[in-house]
Amino acid sequence: MPEHEQAAAPAPRAGAPQSAGAPLRVAAPPDRFFGYYPGTVAVVTTAHAGERNVMSAGWHTALSAEPPLYGVAFGRTRHSHGLALAGGAMGVHFLPFERADAIAGVGSVSGRDGVDKFARFGLAITPGAVLDVPILRDAYLAYECRVTGVHATGDHDLVVGEVLAIHHRPEAFDARRLLDPGRVRAAVYYGRSLFEALGSGERAVHVPDR
Repeated sequence: MPEHEQAAAPAPRAGAPQSAGAPLRVAAPPDRFFGYYPGTVAVVTTAHAGERNVMSAGWHTALSAEPPLYGVAFGRTRHSHGLALAGGAMGVHFLPFERADAIAGVGSVSGRDGVDKFARFGLAITPGAVLDVPILRDAYLAYECRVTGVHATGDHDLVVGEVLAIHHRPEAFDARRLLDPGRVRAAVYYGRSLFEALGSGERAVHVPDR
């Protein structure tokens, strides 16, 4: 089939909702990479040889349940990149909507310039339970991670950490360990400095047919 031709769309299955929208616009190759938000932004702490730093990371993900692994994408020029690798640890935090100012703020300045971002953005800390990494007291959830691998992914490095300790606020979660938005409003990021409080909109449970 010639490159400029497209295969006919498959017929929708019975009972499936049908979209009345226009066909999706295609850019191949992409002229701009976008669409990976909305999502949560992690706040990542690092430390080495008496120096500490904190940054925001929009690209992060759980990678494994056993062992528990979490990955954060670091730009290679980031000050925190060097501290994470040298210190062999990182703290991955999730802050509520009420601290969206700090989530945005720690990503706007560099610790390489001598700025104490913890003090500047009012982030109180406690020592890690297992590793030499600061834990943010404003977080409702934090992972204390030992760095176990670094993988080049284009213009970023995916730093993989084994979760050795989990810090959480019990009142923020229900009996199933799901975040309770009636108690803690997670901060959802749309891009361009825009945040929204999770839990303020419509919710639905969808159980697939078996």
